[in-house]
Amino acid sequence: MPSQTHPQAQFVPISPDFDLDALVQEIHNFDFVTRLSTDKLREHSIQSFEALVEAIVIENGKPLVVEDWGSSLPPWLFSRDWLEQNLGKERESSCTRRPWVIS
Repeated sequence: MPSQTHPQAQFVPISPDFDLDALVQEIHNFDFVTRLSTDKLREHSIQSFEALVEAIVIENGKPLVVEDWGSSLPPWLFSRDWLEQNLGKERESSCTRRPWVIS
C-alpha cells in the first residue's frame, strides 16, 4: 500500500451526459477508430482487406477494429493447447521489482 505522501490519481467518474462526439470534434488529435463488422469483412477479398489495413494501419498509424471477430474464430484457436503447440511451453517470468525503487 502506498504511503500517504505517495501521489495517487484521483478517480473521477464519467458524467452520464458525457458527449463523446463533441469531445472527438473539439480535440484535434482525437479521432474515432475505423470499425469493420465481420459481415463487411467477408465482402472484401483478401487483397482489398490487405489494402484497407495498409491504408488505415500502416500508412495512417491508426487502429482498425474488426467487430465480432471472436465468434468467427474456431474455439480451439489460441487455447492453451494451441499456444503450447505453436509457441512452446517455456514460461516467461516478469520482473516484480520496480526498477525505480531503491532497496
